[in-house]
Amino acid sequence: MDYRSAISFIGGGNMAEALAGGIVRAGILPAELIIISEPRADRSEYLKQTYGFTTTFENRQAAVGGGTIFLAVKPQVVPGVLGPMADSLGKEKLVISVAAGVSLSYLQQRLPGTPVIRAMPNTPALLGCGATVISPGRGVQADMTHWAVELFKAVGSCHILPEDLMDAVTGLSGSGPAYIFRMAEALTEAGMAEGIPEETAGELVRQTILGAARMMVETGKTPTQLREMVTSPGGTTQAGMESMEESNFDESVVEAVMAAAKRARELGSS
Repeated sequence: MDYRSAISFIGGGNMAEALAGGIVRAGILPAELIIISEPRADRSEYLKQTYGFTTTFENRQAAVGGGTIFLAVKPQVVPGVLGPMADSLGKEKLVISVAAGVSLSYLQQRLPGTPVIRAMPNTPALLGCGATVISPGRGVQADMTHWAVELFKAVGSCHILPEDLMDAVTGLSGSGPAYIFRMAEALTEAGMAEGIPEETAGELVRQTILGAARMMVETGKTPTQLREMVTSPGGTTQAGMESMEESNFDESVVEAVMAAAKRARELGSS
């Protein structure tokens, strides 16, 4: 079976739904060639009725039917999932794992002879604006890597990096949305402290973050250049920036990324 002929997902959670839906919307494959293995009957029925995906309760059945197989389960579930499906794979198929912290060496040991790609997408993929990094393992041909990039670009951007950077990627873009959400919480609280009603403060913060993100994406300018555009000498923004500097804002962000990356390494070695 050609690895591009059909796609299977082992696990039917939010990330699988985002990826499968994006693949169909991008016209890469029709819904009937997407197979999702999901143990919960209500979730399985939802995916079938909402998108027209083929669903099953059997992981092995999904693995047999797919040319590309996404491992979209929690890391602790991976060992129990790989065994029953290993003999239904082979060098003509491609496995893409989005299970955080599960190394290529582990996957390749459990799936000998099957090309494996490790991937780290993030939750904005649910809205088609995710950021994904992939690391191809041994035996992965160039056309397989291009195929994986095409699949992930259906839900955002995709970059190829060596696996030894994957924990850093996890700390940066994998956990990154939570840092932005926490900053949004703090900004909203600050607006409320200055007397702005909560609903209005929240809307101002959401639109500010959206606008700032679009400026970074669409203007071609660096974050430093954009910050300097907004920061007039002696003005209000400069006062705010100086306060952030005094509070060691930069150091806090760097330490958060490093702490998340460290935890990713710990999970990967456990």
